[in-house]
Amino acid sequence: MSQEFEHKSVLLNEVIDILKPAKGESLLDVTIGLGGHAKEVLSMTGSKGSLIALDADIQNLEEAQRRLSKVKGAKEFVCTNFINLPEMDIEPVDMILADLGMSSVHIDNPDRGFSYRTDAPLDLRYDRNNGETAHEIIERVSEEEINNYLWRYGELKQARRIAAAIKEALPKTTWQLRDAVETAIGYKANSALPQVFQSLRIVVNSELDALESLLQFGPKLLKEGGRMVVISFHSLEDRMVKHAFRAISTPKRDQTTGQISVPAPFDVLTKKPVTASDLECEENSRARSAKLRAIIRV
Repeated sequence: MSQEFEHKSVLLNEVIDILKPAKGESLLDVTIGLGGHAKEVLSMTGSKGSLIALDADIQNLEEAQRRLSKVKGAKEFVCTNFINLPEMDIEPVDMILADLGMSSVHIDNPDRGFSYRTDAPLDLRYDRNNGETAHEIIERVSEEEINNYLWRYGELKQARRIAAAIKEALPKTTWQLRDAVETAIGYKANSALPQVFQSLRIVVNSELDALESLLQFGPKLLKEGGRMVVISFHSLEDRMVKHAFRAISTPKRDQTTGQISVPAPFDVLTKKPVTASDLECEENSRARSAKLRAIIRV
């Protein structure tokens, strides 16, 4: 890797407190990023512990592999999106971790096109070897579809005006997209731009489809007593996690008697989402929107 990226793992202490890694346990990290959470877990699971690390971004994966090279335990690194979990041959594990936020590689590298603060090709793909770029999608789809993206994934009240400006401009770079948004809504663009980029990033990477797949299949990979932690960064993700975890932790009841007929296979470990402390938010602004939810297989 040509550039060293500073990386602070969000909610690191909270993740460890909930996962409670023990000697010899196994971790499936479906978003390894730069490996911060996994490194701490492996330090506790020891030489008989194991890690399966997934990431759609080969740059992330290679850097995580480098950073974890001297940490004890068996390690396997796979470049894939976790939407592909159902097709993978993975044995049951003790812990599953999904940190749905962008890594420092994406945010701090201007060449990746994830930020409007620097000018770069409008890409937004985690996996730069597959799929359409944001620019290609904007060119292909209709103005109405762009409006739907902005309304659904960014919850933007000015979605229609912004969509019209984007479709007219057909931006190829991040700054061209920024200029299109400014043309549409003027000074309000500063507050809308994060949601515009978020909306397009979700579409480009099929993020909510991937999360739905993870929430359906991931819990099935847990051993008895296994724990699963998901860290989300916007309300759409958090609602999906909340509802999925609630569904699989609710026992079935007899419609006549109201008695439990089938116990729930999981318990929710977080009645409310765990959020970052004031101190962590001061030290790492990316932690401000993080929400952690967790379940355990009983």
